Amino acid sequence: MKKLLLFFAFAAVVFAGCDGVKNTGSAASDAPLREVGASDIAFIRMDSLVSNYNRYIDFGDEFEVKATKIQSDLESRARRLQSEVADLEDKASKGLMTRSQIATTQEQLQNKAAAFENDRQSQLTELAEQEQVMTNQVMNAINEYIAQYNKDLRYKLILSTSGGVPVLHADPAMDITREILDGLNAEYAAETATK
Repeated sequence: MKKLLLFFAFAAVVFAGCDGVKNTGSAASDAPLREVGASDIAFIRMDSLVSNYNRYIDFGDEFEVKATKIQSDLESRARRLQSEVADLEDKASKGLMTRSQIATTQEQLQNKAAAFENDRQSQLTELAEQEQVMTNQVMNAINEYIAQYNKDLRYKLILSTSGGVPVLHADPAMDITREILDGLNAEYAAETATK
């Protein structure tokens, strides 16, 4: 039952991505509804599409550079803080500081550590938000392209599959992943060429 509900929820997301598909008939209309045939259905291997989409690849590269820089900066600051703590402990153990100097220095180091932890959390939160925004931008670009691609309503239903789920078996002719990927990458290349 849960799998069936998951399938319907997943299908609803796919339908939402195909904004151009609208029911133009009314309840009062005498026009019969057309049955959906196999040629009216297509599917996209979403995992393959996203992993080969140049926008996603570029965003991933940019994100990795940012994440590496932040991680390196945080590690460097943590080492400096640890060094200051070790220096205080060394001086205190050798009797090179008064108790009030030790207390003052400990308080300063505790404040530095708290500030560092706050900054670390802030940067990691910012990084996670940037990753979410990039993912949203990629998915938005894909949904907009699919809506434009299917504006003539050639397909009544476009399914998304990842690892074969929910489409366990389908005619390979119904797979439009390569068409969508080529179109997305061409659109992205034109977009980046104008920048």
